[in-house]
Amino acid sequence: MINDQAFGLLHDKVAVVTGAASGIGRGIADRFVAEGAFVIGADRQATVLDAPADRWRAVECDVSREADLARLAADAGALDILVNCAGVTTKVPIDQMPAEEWQRVLDVNLGGTAFAIKHVVPAMRGKGGGSIVNIASLAAFSTASLYNTVYAASKGAIVAFTRALVYELSRDGIRVNAIAPGLVDTPILRQHPPEWFAERSARVPMGRMGGVDEIAQAVTFLASDLSSYITGQTIVVDGGISSVMYSAEQG
Repeated sequence: MINDQAFGLLHDKVAVVTGAASGIGRGIADRFVAEGAFVIGADRQATVLDAPADRWRAVECDVSREADLARLAADAGALDILVNCAGVTTKVPIDQMPAEEWQRVLDVNLGGTAFAIKHVVPAMRGKGGGSIVNIASLAAFSTASLYNTVYAASKGAIVAFTRALVYELSRDGIRVNAIAPGLVDTPILRQHPPEWFAERSARVPMGRMGGVDEIAQAVTFLASDLSSYITGQTIVVDGGISSVMYSAEQG
């Protein structure tokens, strides 16, 4: 349930969140509203937030289409925050990977991030600055599963892209950071059998998968003035799993 926090961390901020219809994107949008922001939730599907109608708006947007992103930026107007969360994946061996499938993942994950930023930067410059948070993945640093090549490549590119933007945008007061989630308890993962879910959770040193709101809180920190001297960074939020090593027998 969203609580009305008139003086939250994002009070009076205007935020765009892509991929806001479900999972981590939905959690970020909900958290932003709770922290006082007005949220534009962009997704290919309808976005329904548990919040007053005057605190958010849903916009249909396919982030792989630059024209959609241009319309989204125009609709948002003078925004303060952009979160690039929309993403897709595919599990195909590299020697069987269709070129169009490879390109589809790059177009959504990397292209969607890059061209969303392209179209919101002028408005952020006009307001004297802003905060951009890109959602990468632990897969950018440690490939999470078999046949995960294009997803890992796209998320690794987001980490590099985030760093590269520092030179271009810092002079305009625009900060750009990223969050790299580990295993997160989302509806998509809950489609796996219970034994799969339990085994993967047991790999995490903290003994569980992360919650959607735990990722959303980290994003909120980077979006807010609490991180006013942080830019070009990627924060890993993974319960410690990237700090340990497992044997081949453990997968």
